[in-house]
Amino acid sequence: MREELVALAKLAAMDASARHVEEELRELPARIESMRADVQVLESLLAQERAQLGEAEALRGAQADDLEARRASLANARKKVAQAHNLREANAAEREVEVNRQAIRDRESELERIGEAVEAKRASLAAREAQFEEARGMFEQEERRSSSRIEELAKERDALLEGRDKLVSDLPTKLFKRYERLRQRIPDVVAVLDSETCTGCRMALPPQRFVDAQKGEIVDCPQCRRIVVYKGLLEP
Repeated sequence: MREELVALAKLAAMDASARHVEEELRELPARIESMRADVQVLESLLAQERAQLGEAEALRGAQADDLEARRASLANARKKVAQAHNLREANAAEREVEVNRQAIRDRESELERIGEAVEAKRASLAAREAQFEEARGMFEQEERRSSSRIEELAKERDALLEGRDKLVSDLPTKLFKRYERLRQRIPDVVAVLDSETCTGCRMALPPQRFVDAQKGEIVDCPQCRRIVVYKGLLEP
């Protein structure tokens, strides 16, 4: 059992030395994905604004066509006034002239309003495009930097964890699984101590547990659940 405890303590020390590297290896891809999502949101908003601008320009075109049609109708109505043969025809033509005049005023007012909206949308779109290009440039730069950093960290982790598989093979499967479960919840799973005080939570172990640890038995701290290893067992 002493050899297994020595292997466990070495494994815990090895994993602790590589913890900051593994944390960064987890954080970097997550940060890149977050930036990618932000860029995609901006791209989606940009597409929406482009579509809105296209709709506004199409509406302005339709209103301009209608305005030209109204002006043509006005010209025809004026001809009718000039060619009227009696008062009834003249009055009808005058009414038609007035209806077209009012429609033309309404279309001109509407065209002015739409034109202002189109220009405002173009300005907003230009600002959104600049924002998107800036965000995309930052993302691509960060993605390249992170890719290079991940390669460096992977090499560093491999160097720090060299020999880990051998240590794992020296442990009983049940003990290693217990170690891995604990490692998901708490740092420094193994507490190496030379007194009754747990180095993980600073609480005193019950006397019998400390005696068992000194004997080389698998003992855990009742407070923090770390696996306790007596320091004297690790010394040559």
